[in-house]
Amino acid sequence: MADLEKKLMDGMKALDEGDLKKAYSAFKKLAAEFPDVPEVWFYKAEAGNMSSGMAGAKIADDEIADAYKKAIELDSENGDYYASYGAFCISIGKFEEAEKAYSEAAEIDESNSSRYYSEFAVDYYSMVLARYGEIMDDPKARAPFAKKAIEYMLKALDISMDEAKTLF
Repeated sequence: MADLEKKLMDGMKALDEGDLKKAYSAFKKLAAEFPDVPEVWFYKAEAGNMSSGMAGAKIADDEIADAYKKAIELDSENGDYYASYGAFCISIGKFEEAEKAYSEAAEIDESNSSRYYSEFAVDYYSMVLARYGEIMDDPKARAPFAKKAIEYMLKALDISMDEAKTLF
C-alpha cells in the first residue's frame, strides 16, 4: 500500500502543479495497476476532465465518464464522487444524468444536500444559458430551465414552492 500511496501522491502533485497530461497518465497507469481502488478511478476521471478541458488533451468523454462511474461503483457512499460526475455531465450537456448524479449525492450525504442541490441549480442554469445563447433571451424558452434551477435552489434551502411564494 505504501507504493500506491506514493504513486497517488505523485499523480496529485502533477495535478496540483498543472501538469494535467502527466497527472492523467499517472492515474491511468494506477487504474490498471490498482483496479479496485476507488480513489484512483476518481482522480483518473478528474485529471482526464481537466486535461481535456484546459490542456486540450484528446480524452473521450466516455472514458472520463467510465472512470467516474467506476469510482462510484467501488465507493457508492461517497457523495463527492457523484457530484463531481454530475458536474462533468453538465459540462458535456448531459443534464438529466447530471441531475440524477447530484440527487444521488444529496441522498447519500444528507448533511451536504443543500450544497449539492444548489451547485446543480447554478451550474445547470449557467451551462444552459451558455449553450443555448440568444434563445434564452426569450422568457418562454428560458422558463423550463429556470423552473428546474429554482426547484433545486428551493430544495437546497428546504423551502416549498408555496412557502417561497409567501416570501415575495
